[in-house]
This record gives sequence, structure tokens and C-alpha cells, in this order.
Amino acid sequence: MLQRIQRRAGRILRELVPHNLHYRPVGVHAESQPLAARAGSGAAYHEIMPAHTSRLAFSAEFYDLCVPYEKPAREEATPPAFVLTLAQGRVYADNYDSVAVIAADGRLVGDASFQFAKKVWNLIRPEDNNIFRQRYFLPPVPVAGTVCSLLSGGGAAMGNYSHWLLDSLPRLHLVREAGLWQSIDYFLVYDRHNRFVQETMGLLGVAPERLLDVQTHRHLLADRLVVPSAVRGRGRHFPRWTFDFMRTAYLAAAARVTRQFSPLVYISRRDAAVRRVRNEAEVEALLHPLGFATYALSDLSFAEKVALFAQARVLVSPVGAGLANIGFCAPGTTLVELLPYHFVVADFLEMSARLDMHHYPLVSAGTGDGAGAGADRLGDLTVDVPALAQLLATARAQAPALTEAS
Repeated sequence: MLQRIQRRAGRILRELVPHNLHYRPVGVHAESQPLAARAGSGAAYHEIMPAHTSRLAFSAEFYDLCVPYEKPAREEATPPAFVLTLAQGRVYADNYDSVAVIAADGRLVGDASFQFAKKVWNLIRPEDNNIFRQRYFLPPVPVAGTVCSLLSGGGAAMGNYSHWLLDSLPRLHLVREAGLWQSIDYFLVYDRHNRFVQETMGLLGVAPERLLDVQTHRHLLADRLVVPSAVRGRGRHFPRWTFDFMRTAYLAAAARVTRQFSPLVYISRRDAAVRRVRNEAEVEALLHPLGFATYALSDLSFAEKVALFAQARVLVSPVGAGLANIGFCAPGTTLVELLPYHFVVADFLEMSARLDMHHYPLVSAGTGDGAGAGADRLGDLTVDVPALAQLLATARAQAPALTEAS
């Protein structure tokens, strides 16, 4: 909380006090491909995945339950996935809600940058990136060599495990497909000291000394900057290649884990600060006689998390960042997702559909308080245990994996 207050105060001051104004972008390149086509731009564009239309099926009942600011779309137009390289490219990232990628000519590259507005709870136009309101600029830290930016803004900027796993890491697949992996000297992340950042990058052969972060490189100038496009484009749907990358990159590490986990898994958030299950003892009293084992993810290494989810056949879990690990689940795995009435979101329904999993949401009863985009996202939940028992019976009848695992 203190860090957020400091950042907000600093952001306000940076919009009032002029300093180094010549570093502010002088305009916008809306898209990377036309920029790369310009002679002398110092930019190169590699299209990796073509544009496509993404579709998601869900019930009207589930849509109605979703909070207003997270209503899922049945159909999204997904732009091409690409990698942009910029000679003498800059990154300015001192804000959770924006990442400014700036070409050598001083213009912001719109589709390579990140701009978000909490007032509308959505992405906004590159022209409205808050760097254009900024007046105080730090001088850039020069970096000799090639730097790949894995900054994705939003939750990833706050050190959220789910966003790191789903919105940052898969960009490395695009870098590999572009044939640029071996040329990268450094990777720009939000917090190089974060345990899961070091573990996940280490398993890919990236040593900690090759990680740069925004604590020391808030404004960076690279000899060559490599920027993969956003995994989800401008939408919310995950492309299937996200999970193909996750499995290819990390299932081998899980195979080396000697610990065996139960195929019937209950994920506890008792180690979390938010969104805990108030009546967890009652939930476990139902699940344990059925053969479920309880796991707290903070007790596990990253490789153990991958192994846990890869071995699981049935998962019962409250919504949270740890459910990003369902990307390692086998097709046919059953997920029973426990959702508080004030935070019904479609992220893991959408992931389950891409992964050919069975998804059963159970929404806790409301208290009459309105749902919004603030602190109520973090509130605890009370599980309707009889409803959970009924849902498990329904899942057992519909999903063979539950019966087999039992």
C-alpha cells in the first residue's frame, strides 16, 4: 500500500514539475508494421501469428453473474502477434497503468506500448498514454546490447503471478519464433528479485544477472530493443499457443519432481492476504473423505506447482492468481472454481475452454453490497457446502476424470 501511495504521489508530481521535457514523445506511430516499412526507421517487424477471430461459449446465467467491469465477450477480433525490434529504442515504465515504447524518432509505438484507464477499466488509445501528460522525466539508463522487454502493465506491474505467467512469459514464444532468442542479452521485468521470476526464467536458461527491472531501469535506452506484442492483443481471450508454450517450456521440469501429489486437489488460500475461504474447515470436511488433499501454493517451488497441476484430475479452488497454473493441466481435468459474488470473472472459464477442461463455477451468496472495481475484488468468501457437494456429484456424473480419480 505504501508503495502504491508513493507511486501515485510521484505520478502527480511528474505531471506538475517540468524536467527533461525533451524525453517526452513527440507523437505516435499507431502500428509497428508501417513504422518498420519506413526507410531509416531502425525498426523491424516480425509477424508470428496471423489475425484471427476468437470465440468463447458461456451461459447467459454466468454472464449475468460476472461483475460489470469484467463481462466476457463471446467473440473478439485478435490482431496479429508480432515482435518489433527498435534500434536505439526506449522504454519508460514508472506506472502500473502504462508502458511507453518509444522509437528512435521520439514517437510512441502504439501497439507495442500499454495504456490502461481504471476509470473505464479497459485499454485506451495510444494518444492517451499518460506519458503525454508527464512533465518530469528521468534520463534514460543506456544499455549496451539487445534488451527484450517482458513488461505487460496492469497486474503484472504489481508482481501478480498470474499475469507474469500468462501475459509476460508467453511473449518469449514469439521471440523464439522470430529467431531472436539467441541474440537477447538482457530481459526487462518488473522485479528481478521476485522468486517466481527467477525460477521461471532460470528454467529457460536465463541467469539472474541477465534480468533488468524497473527499479533501476525505469527509463531505458537500448542499442536494440525487442518488444513482443501483447499475448491477448487488445482483448481478454488467451490464444491457444499461450498454453502450448507453457507446457513445452515447463512440463519437463515437472517430470523431474520426485514428490507425488494427489489427483484430487483442493487449493487453499489460507496463506493469502485476500479472497480466503471463511468456512474452509467445513469445505475440507466435505472434500477430505472423498480423497482430496489440501495444498497451499506458497509452500511449493514453481516446478512443484507445475507437477501438482499436471498430475491433478480434479481441482477445487477459490479464484486467484494460482489458478493460472491450470495451463499445465491435462485435457479432461475438472476445475470447480469457487467465486465470491463480488468477483465473478471469466478468466479461468476461458482458460478451461482453451485447455479442453471441464469448468464448474460455484458463486457464493451475495450480502447485498454492490460490486465494483475497488476493494471488493479482494473480499473473502463463504462457500455453500451443500451446493458444493451437489456440484461435485454433478461433475462426477458428467466428467469421467472425477470418477476415475476417486
